[in-house]
Parts: sequence; C-alpha cells; structure tokens
Amino acid sequence: MGMKGKFLIAMLMGAVLLLGCQSNAERYGEPLIFTTGTTTGVYYSLGAGLSTLWTNEMQKRVASQASNGSIENLKLMSKGEANIAFTTVNFAYEAYNGTGSFKGKPYKGVRILANLYPNVSHIVAKNDKRIQTIEDLKGKSFVFGAAGSATEIESKLVLEAHGIEPDEVKGNYVGFTEATDLMRNGQVDAVNIYSGVPSAATTELISTLDTKVLSFSEEAIHKLTEKYPWNFKYVIEPNTYDKQSEPIITIGQYSAIVIDESVSEESAYQLTKLLWENVEELSKSYSIAKQFDPKKAVEGTAGVPIHPGALKYYREIGVVE
Repeated sequence: MGMKGKFLIAMLMGAVLLLGCQSNAERYGEPLIFTTGTTTGVYYSLGAGLSTLWTNEMQKRVASQASNGSIENLKLMSKGEANIAFTTVNFAYEAYNGTGSFKGKPYKGVRILANLYPNVSHIVAKNDKRIQTIEDLKGKSFVFGAAGSATEIESKLVLEAHGIEPDEVKGNYVGFTEATDLMRNGQVDAVNIYSGVPSAATTELISTLDTKVLSFSEEAIHKLTEKYPWNFKYVIEPNTYDKQSEPIITIGQYSAIVIDESVSEESAYQLTKLLWENVEELSKSYSIAKQFDPKKAVEGTAGVPIHPGALKYYREIGVVE
C-alpha cells in the first residue's frame, strides 16, 4: 500500500475516534438531553421552559425532547439516550427495583433530582343518590384514563383498594378531555382526574355539571400507602372546588425530575439550584409551578436515591440534614 493509502486510512481512523469521543461527550457533557412528554401535555411545555432556563444560566446546553412520557423517559435514560427526564415516582421505583414495567430489567442508575408537585386522584362522579362512595361504582361506567397512562394504572389500584376488580365496572380508556365530554354527554358515571390540585378538568366538571368528588375510605388509604410506597394520603381542603364544603380524602404521588447517576455532582447541583431559585419566574408562564415547594422536594421518593449534587443543595437550604 502506498503512502497516500496509509495516510487516508490514518485520517479515517482519526475521524472515527473523534466521532466516538463526540458521542461520549454528548452523553456525559454537552448537551444534556431532557426527555419530557407528549407535545400537548404539561411535561413538554414545562420541560422546554426549564431547558431554556438551564441553558441560559449554566455553561452547558440542555436540550428538551418530546416523548411518550414517564415510562419511555426512564427507558431512554437507562439506555444512555437521555440524562434527565420527567416521570412519576411509581415508575422511578419500578425502574430502580426492576418491577412492573421494568420487570427483570432494573435501572439502578436512576436518581431523583426533585419532586415537583403531587398528582392527586379526583374520583368525580355524577351526583346520583346511588353513588355515595367509591364502593358504589361497582357495575357503573368508569373512565380509567388513557390506555398506558399513569392515570390508568392508579385508577385500577384505587378501585381494587375499594374492593372492585377492573372488570366489575364498564371501563373506558380515554384522556381528560374525552372523559369530560363523556361525563357531559351522560355516557359515564365517574372518572379519575389524576392531576395537580386544583385540577382544571375537575373545576370544569364540578362547575358545569351536577357532579361531586368522592372521598377514599380509610381502609383503602391504608392499603394504597402500605402496599405502594410512592402513595401518600392527601387532603383536598374545603372550598378548593365549587360546592365543596367538606375536605376530600384521597391519595397522591409526586411528579418528579429524575437524572442519571453519570451526570456530574456539580452539574446536578447547578440544575437543582437553578430550578428552585427560579420557581417564582417559572410560575409566571407555567401555573403548575405554583405548586412546587423545595421543602417537599425529597418527600415520597419511595426509596429511590437522590443524586449527590441535588442532595448537596437540599442540605444547604436545610431540607435534609
């Protein structure tokens, strides 16, 4: 082989090595990939806002990407195709422990960066004398939530905790908008609106239709919090919704930002600090941010470890010792 051929091979090998280094740098350095949710959901728009904030304030680019949400985000992170993601604590727990959707494929590298706001089950039912409790939904038509969503999974657990098997109701699998339409058209008796408090969909249903939010039984609360460590008892205070003079007893779990353990302690610290120091600014554009509270950022993590960089910040502000 002539000198020219050897030179070309050396050039190609150098280019391959360079490309290899670049893809590695992208995974562990620039940019950090933040997977969010579907383009119509709160995760997507909030993720874009956070990415812009982080990129502007850090010496590091954070790129937000649309996805199918909680489960897919964790799968992408476990494969090294993302560094940061939105999810709910139940899926982070399943990923870390290799159960449920991650059975036999534990993702031990997942870490909590911050818990943001609780998703709360609002079991909204027709104001019918025959429906006074959740147990009364047996044999009725019920919206579980969109197929494959966190709402669907939580709805099944809620019914089971009240002694109702999923096939003992006439099930519907649609999102909040369609569920509201079905309720309005009198096609279903009840729906689980699984979202932050106050919930826009619940507010709309309560104010425009003769409906009510049902409380959980204490026995069901006990089952749901004992068996599923991501759940906690949640009280919706009186007058949160129209015609609601009494507190509503329900359960919640947190929506969280998770991060891969490979992200440096310094980067995780900066991400956490910038998030919490800009909550007021974020809440001007994203109403959900009004529910963010740094004092609750490490509550209800169900044993999923917190990233050391985030932990450093929480120690500084006195949230953890």
